[in-house]
Order: sequence, then C-alpha cells, then structure tokens
Amino acid sequence: MSVRSAHVLGGADDFTGRLAHYIGRVRAGEPIAVHREIHPTTFISHDEIVEFIDWAARADFTGPVNAASHTPLTVIELSETVALGTGGAATYVVTDTENASPFSFDRYYPMSNGRAESLGFAFSRVTEWLPAAVEESRHA
Repeated sequence: MSVRSAHVLGGADDFTGRLAHYIGRVRAGEPIAVHREIHPTTFISHDEIVEFIDWAARADFTGPVNAASHTPLTVIELSETVALGTGGAATYVVTDTENASPFSFDRYYPMSNGRAESLGFAFSRVTEWLPAAVEESRHA
C-alpha cells in the first residue's frame, strides 16, 4: 500500500510556509501572484492526513490510494478564505509560471479520493477545516 497525499495545510509547525505566504500577503495588502488561467487543486488538513495514514496502515488492501479532502479549491478561493480569517482583502496580479504563488497552478491539479472512500474512509470537506487552519497559521 502507498499513500499519495494532497497538499497538507494547517498546524502551528507547518514548515512549508505556503499558507503563511498567503496570510502574509493579505495582511500586508500585497497582491497574490496567479496564473492567467486558474486551476484548482486538492488539500487535506494535517489532522486528517494523520488519521488517514493510521487508517490505511490498519486496512487490508494493496496498491496506491489518494488522500484528499473533498472540494478542490483554486488559489482565489483559498486566498478569499485567508482574507476572511485575517480581516484583510486579497488582491491579485497575473504573472508567468515561474513567479506564481505556491498554490497557483497552470494545469488542473486535483486528485480523486474515490478509491479510499470505496475502501471505507470518509473524508471531510476543505471548507470544514480551512478556516481553523488559517487561524492556527495566523498565530504560529
């Protein structure tokens, strides 16, 4: 069995700094660099990926399985959630591929969690945990 994870968000010890990037830009009133054509991606909370890996280790199946919360988001949707959580406003600037912000993608990037769900794992929706992840990151 192997687990392929969506982008993990949340936790006070998020070493990637990707969510902090958006929080910092919104707080400072700086624009978020996005691709001309905006595509969604999938996310999972730090708590949910731990729960999923524990479940997968105890389950009786073989092969790869994806771990992703429901509801793919675009960089705009993610940024607007950050703006709501920080009391700021998200602004945007269109840029080329090399300079885009961490979750702005030039291709469709979501992954299906259908196999994991058919095996018995119930994923949450990003909208259920993202505001709390923003709050955790804001205070980290």
